[in-house]
Amino acid sequence: MKRLLIPVFLPLMLVAQSGGPSCKGCAAGKLMLQCDYYVVRQGDVGKRHFCADYAKIVDIDGASAKAAWYWLLAGEPEKAFDAALRAYNQGQTFAAGYAAQALAVMGNADEAKKFLNKFLSAVRDRSYFEKEVATLEKLYPAKDLKILEVK
Repeated sequence: MKRLLIPVFLPLMLVAQSGGPSCKGCAAGKLMLQCDYYVVRQGDVGKRHFCADYAKIVDIDGASAKAAWYWLLAGEPEKAFDAALRAYNQGQTFAAGYAAQALAVMGNADEAKKFLNKFLSAVRDRSYFEKEVATLEKLYPAKDLKILEVK
């Protein structure tokens, strides 16, 4: 029964109005849900504007690593790299993975390898990275992202 309810009610939640002026974080949360549902789950690149709008919000709030991922989903690898580099320089070593992803999408394999190695040497659990790469391969089918394979 749960499985049946999620596909029915999730789209309804995504189009519902935000909580109004008393719910300042609701608009951002709604954008994140819309991006994750339409772009990541459904592969609808026509809805990438949700991802870009969310990335703008979290990048301003200082969550540059998270913003990097959403810039990638938005189809903005240059902005993703800038955000990832900011986060990495602030000591968030896992952001090197987002930098590697952005560089790979931009076709800069040599630099992508350097950041991938930084990521691999700093992070133990890499399972989420492989899922992210699989998502990017669907969103950027013309790009060769094999450089991002974790061995």
